[in-house]
Amino acid sequence: MTILTIANQKGGVGKTTSAVTLAHGLALAGQHTLLVDLDPQGHVAFALGMDKAPGLYRLVVDEEPVTSVAIYSRENLDIVPGDKKTEKAKRTIVISNFPAEIMTRVLKNAPYDVVILDMAPSLDVLHISALMASDWVLIPTKLDAMAVDGVNEVLRSMGEVAERGHRIGYSILPTFFDRTTRETIVQLKALVQTFNSHVWPPIPQDTKAREAPAFGKSLWEYCPRSPAMIGYDDGHESGYASTLHRVVEVLCG
Repeated sequence: MTILTIANQKGGVGKTTSAVTLAHGLALAGQHTLLVDLDPQGHVAFALGMDKAPGLYRLVVDEEPVTSVAIYSRENLDIVPGDKKTEKAKRTIVISNFPAEIMTRVLKNAPYDVVILDMAPSLDVLHISALMASDWVLIPTKLDAMAVDGVNEVLRSMGEVAERGHRIGYSILPTFFDRTTRETIVQLKALVQTFNSHVWPPIPQDTKAREAPAFGKSLWEYCPRSPAMIGYDDGHESGYASTLHRVVEVLCG
């Protein structure tokens, strides 16, 4: 089992869209995948046309096994949904013994090829616990100064985790890319200059990506040929389809 955390300290950068898209893509590629919602907003379930539920609460507070909590969503794709009770679960983690190890413990021996953790845009004990459980971190970011600063916050948290003896690989996924806007071009160049090959090709801005959750569908179901999925037609590799190939390479060899 390989665990991927999707995180950024800034909200509105496409974390949940990335989590749902990659999880369903991996499932379609034959990987038995679990998507865990660690955000009290519970948008993972909403994006897949399912009901919000206290998944993390049941794992942490009720101490139920992940096999009892996980809910079937699509072929090869199960989810642990989230809701407002996730905040209560966080409080339980804070006062528990070895809080940084909670996610490692609850996911131990989970019968999946890949587990994807969709983080809330906050820095707390749950964030650190997810990083401690992870093999790899994907950091989606809009190409503006505040979102890019969120990337640095995640990397600082990863540094704290590394000091505890757990080093994690990472990649940065630029989202909402608009090549007609100067700031996005400048920020993308700055990211590449700073992080080099850790920066993946950008995902184009696409209204279809915002529409899909309202229909309870992933992008693979709602708009598989949209710009967000296939990128531009100028030979520049982009889009979630190519990103999925990279995820499979990193997570599945």
